[in-house]
Amino acid sequence: MVERYLVTTALEETWPKDKEKIIFLGEWCKLYSRKKYWQDLDYEILDYHWNDRVKFEKDYHYLIDFYEKTLESISVKMDMIHQVNYGLKYWRILLGPWLSLFIQSVFDRWEMIQLAINSSYKLKSIILREIDCKWTPYDYENFKNFVTEDDGWNNFILSKIVKFHNNKIIAENKKTEDLKINKIKSKQNGFKLRLFHIYQSFANVINSNSSSLIISTYLNKIDDIMLSLSLFQLPLFINAKKNVNYSPDINKRKWKLEFKTNSSFEKFLLKIIPIQVPSIYLEGYEGLTKKVKELNWPKNPKSIFTANSIYGDELFKHYAGIKTNKNIPLVVGQHGGNYGMSKLSFPEYHELSIADKYISWGWTKRLINSNKIYPIGQLNSKSKKKSKSNKTKLLIVTASLPRYSYFMLSIPISSQWLFYFKNQINFVNQLNNSIVKETTIRLYRHDYGWNQIERWKDSLPNLNYDIGASPIEKHFSDTRLYIATYNSTTYLESFKLDIPTILFWDQCHWENRDSVDLIFEELKRVKVFHESAESAAKHINQIWDDVQSWWGSKDVVEIIKKFNKFYNKQSKSLISDLKNILK
Repeated sequence: MVERYLVTTALEETWPKDKEKIIFLGEWCKLYSRKKYWQDLDYEILDYHWNDRVKFEKDYHYLIDFYEKTLESISVKMDMIHQVNYGLKYWRILLGPWLSLFIQSVFDRWEMIQLAINSSYKLKSIILREIDCKWTPYDYENFKNFVTEDDGWNNFILSKIVKFHNNKIIAENKKTEDLKINKIKSKQNGFKLRLFHIYQSFANVINSNSSSLIISTYLNKIDDIMLSLSLFQLPLFINAKKNVNYSPDINKRKWKLEFKTNSSFEKFLLKIIPIQVPSIYLEGYEGLTKKVKELNWPKNPKSIFTANSIYGDELFKHYAGIKTNKNIPLVVGQHGGNYGMSKLSFPEYHELSIADKYISWGWTKRLINSNKIYPIGQLNSKSKKKSKSNKTKLLIVTASLPRYSYFMLSIPISSQWLFYFKNQINFVNQLNNSIVKETTIRLYRHDYGWNQIERWKDSLPNLNYDIGASPIEKHFSDTRLYIATYNSTTYLESFKLDIPTILFWDQCHWENRDSVDLIFEELKRVKVFHESAESAAKHINQIWDDVQSWWGSKDVVEIIKKFNKFYNKQSKSLISDLKNILK
């Protein structure tokens, strides 16, 4: 049997030094910035397991079931450890985002190792000798960063999986320097932040103990103020207080999660959970409780409303979990696009499972949980700046997605982003030269290690690029035609502002649920939506000299109006509607 080195991440220490024959576990190993190093190696790359989208959907439903079973078990364990009796809903709100992301991301890495094991090669892999607690996150946000872009954490978890299969992969241990336990340095509070702390302390004193807690709502500042004043309280805007970070203590992590299972994956996951639970939920739990009390938020609020605090704001989640146990309603607002449309979406599943009332941008769920969905409309209202009379620009808005898989939903996952990227290059190459000269590529502000700008410039060096650091609104005044290349918030904004818009994406990755198929067929009929780069480019070439005649035609206007009604509604009584829900 031929021997090959299995390289699991882009971490250089785990690559063989000699020119050995290599199997890359995935495209995430091959950093574009290091292509001069790896492009001449003797290597092959394993096909990504979720390129099989039937498998992806099957795994999605399996992992939700496994998550529910594990959440129930860890809730009992956490109640016992902290000597509380908060129960399932509280722990779903507090640690559910971490646990679900942990399960889904580890399963993805597990499945890729299975593909390597099932190859026809005798595999060797270089394993770094590291202390377990080096890679224990301190909270959800820290863990999310580990998962999506830290080669170190991904190497750690993949090494654990390799060791679990030590009879199938030869692990070569490699010494490393003494490693410090992961910590983050506290940032010094700036003058503006200190003033904001003072304001919030004042607001918390003025607001009564029965005031609604309204925070991180996704509303613009004026609407945020108006909503709070309509309820006779002062707005808080966001939570300015941050967590205190605690180092993990291995002696507090010797407990086990146990339930009957014959699955090797489930046994592995149950074994590793105790060393991966973020320290905020174990060593830092007392401090978390103390911090929440110091916030002086309402003791008996009428309701709790947020859109953006349900994942990374540990103080809010702790507070909300306790209050919802006392039958105080948690109102969650939609905070981006894709909701109500995506065939699979764990974020939507999670948000509906914790919310007592859910505010959507127009959609309802027809099968389950529809009684808790309030289709009020888009929360973040923006006004269109005055446009130039002679608009000349084509604006292409692009996406960047993590190299390593994240939450499961119907989007390109991990290395599938490369298919998406090639599709964009193909699209631009089919535009007329006169249009290309007027084109700006708007890159997503977070790169995730893909080296977007280098890839684009190597393929199309003469285009105008915006790296995404400044607000997208600066482009609107001179944009003749707006191109949305992925199913998310961007085109909902352009639809709302009546900016001529073309949508195109591959529905093999951006799958719709059945309930939206009809409206997308109508968008396709009037040539707003295209499933291929070729179709989109051909249409743009045809209408470029008179975009407004197409966009302002009766058919297009009617379909955009219909789409907005169900998925992008603009409420004329937004504050009044929210006030009634919160009261």
